[in-house]
Amino acid sequence: MAMKRNVFLMAAICLGMGLQGNRMAAQQMADTLFLYHEQTRMEKFRSRPFYQITKSAIPLFAASALALTVDHRIKETRDFYLSDFGTTFDSYLQFVPAVTMLGMKLGGVKGRSTWAEMITADAISIATVAALVNGIKYTVKRGRPDNSRRTSFPSGHTANAFLIATMMYKEYGKLSPWVGIGSYASASTVAVMRMLNNRHWMSDVLFGAGIGILSTELGYYLSDLIFKKKKNAYFSNRSIDYTEVPSFLEYSIGYSCLFPQLYYSSAGRNLHAYGGLSASLSGAHYFPSGWGVGGTATFLSAKLSNQGGTLGSTAFLAGPEYSVCICPRFFWNASLHLGGGSLLLDQDVKKNGFVGRVGASLLGQLSPTMGLRLFANYTYTTLSGEPVYKDLTYLSVGIAACALF
Repeated sequence: MAMKRNVFLMAAICLGMGLQGNRMAAQQMADTLFLYHEQTRMEKFRSRPFYQITKSAIPLFAASALALTVDHRIKETRDFYLSDFGTTFDSYLQFVPAVTMLGMKLGGVKGRSTWAEMITADAISIATVAALVNGIKYTVKRGRPDNSRRTSFPSGHTANAFLIATMMYKEYGKLSPWVGIGSYASASTVAVMRMLNNRHWMSDVLFGAGIGILSTELGYYLSDLIFKKKKNAYFSNRSIDYTEVPSFLEYSIGYSCLFPQLYYSSAGRNLHAYGGLSASLSGAHYFPSGWGVGGTATFLSAKLSNQGGTLGSTAFLAGPEYSVCICPRFFWNASLHLGGGSLLLDQDVKKNGFVGRVGASLLGQLSPTMGLRLFANYTYTTLSGEPVYKDLTYLSVGIAACALF
């Protein structure tokens, strides 16, 4: 009798374990199907024309809105350090990718489009950018930083530069990632020069860049419809892995909170500097493991109270970095950079010393060669001197425009 009870007990246990295993297997299958359907929905959304046309422009429009809060600080920094800067080079540089593209086309280098397709796409793109830029300019009527005219927003030069860079990228980007990097680096240089020439605010050039890219994406989409070209013909012969950690070159701008906040001058006045504008030019190369090495040149400018002048610092840093993909197109980055820098007061170097920086950031990959990064960096220095008697440290947060490769 006892043996029968044991047999029944063992059978019940095995049956329960079997049912539990079936439930676990069913739950795992349900989870897998849910993830598959979510990925399928995301892929469908990404394949829609609206997303394809606006995926790069919308983040730039958002960055332009954020830049409105620091436009005047950027101009003040430019006026203080580069008040005599002036060049017409940007007026010619914007057309360099167009000349290169036409030269390659005339030379017989096969691109994305036939002559008819390219001319149609470019004509639609140029008409769109002209309508948008001029329509907004004469509606908003924003004054230029140099007070010359009320046609500042958005930047036409920058819109043209990014229009042409995107044309080049569309036609020949599949040949090499350096085609896109070179084109967008040229366009970014035009944007920076427009600010250095005191012709545009930062928000102007960011919005102009968005218009340029948007217009080209729309032009090529409509051209494909006219010529009945297959959907997603762009890069159709090139596999793009949006989980592979990209190397980068980038320009960033942010706001820095200074520690400590109180400084003392030799004249006995209490001088405060709570925060300032920071800008950096950075780059890094990553290996398949996710580890990499990077470097940065960074600049900080902060006004002292009581007309105490402008406090600044420069630094050149390098060190290890690590990046990991948290989901397709999004990467978490961490860095530790060490180097040297200088403390400046009203453009005069007061002291040279050690600078160290730890940082974390989130990179969004908009396309194979373009991205935007949100970052937070903490910088420690041994920079002190009259009127600063404590080592300067600061926390910086901001946004970066990235060329990826």
